[in-house]
Amino acid sequence: MSFVIEESFIKGKSTTELCEDGWIATQDYVVVVDGATSKSDFRTEGVTTGRKAMEIILEEIPNLPSGLSAPDFIEAINSKIMQYYRSHQLWESVVQSPEMRLTASLAVYCHSRNEVWLLGDCQCRVGACNFKNEKKIDTLLSEMRSFVLSSALQAGISVSELQRDDIGRKFIFPMLRKQYLWQNNIESNSEYCYLALDGFPVDSSLIRIIPVCCRSVVLATDGYFDLFGSLQETENILHDQIDADPLCIGVGYAGKNKTTKGVIPGNCSFDDRTYVRITRF
Repeated sequence: MSFVIEESFIKGKSTTELCEDGWIATQDYVVVVDGATSKSDFRTEGVTTGRKAMEIILEEIPNLPSGLSAPDFIEAINSKIMQYYRSHQLWESVVQSPEMRLTASLAVYCHSRNEVWLLGDCQCRVGACNFKNEKKIDTLLSEMRSFVLSSALQAGISVSELQRDDIGRKFIFPMLRKQYLWQNNIESNSEYCYLALDGFPVDSSLIRIIPVCCRSVVLATDGYFDLFGSLQETENILHDQIDADPLCIGVGYAGKNKTTKGVIPGNCSFDDRTYVRITRF
């Protein structure tokens, strides 16, 4: 059995910022990478921590042998990020200030193992079934932001005003920075812990592994609320959702589609987005 890339698409949310998404295909792996939105002003080599994480990961994947297990694949990439910390004298800083870590999420199709692996916020569609990893922290903070902005709308503030001045985002931002205390915090055994690729050890038992026995696989970042069997349909639905709810607070979707950020003026969406559709044959 082999595979082909039927469709691929990547688009940044802004024309003025470097996109933090990326993807790559080798003979055995197709990988979509979502560099995490930075919660600090720290930059390394002139780019955000999410962008640098994505660049390191895409550079390392062609060097990996075929047939790795999900834990071995993650460990190999984590080792490369750790090397970057040490070679750029960042180790002490990222230990003391977790928000400075180079952080990313992954969706991986491993052809030789007939599996998709999800680590972090990326998502996939296998056949007609969609799979997402949702962090409890994101759910809580999205609800809080939605409440603040919904209350502002009820008080008469316009959507366009709130796009320019997202008081909901400002309200939750201190907690967004604190969420890094739970990132790969294996020892805490808390419901708020979550996995991310940042150079530090992960609990490999929490990597989501999805068997693949169908012909169609879609890998994507969380710049889409929903995935469909074609790029055109997925894009069309996203645009409809953004048009109806540019603040991304769940308006018109029965409480769905709440996020920790909305569409700010000048941007085309609430987040960078990547879609890759694979056909196996």
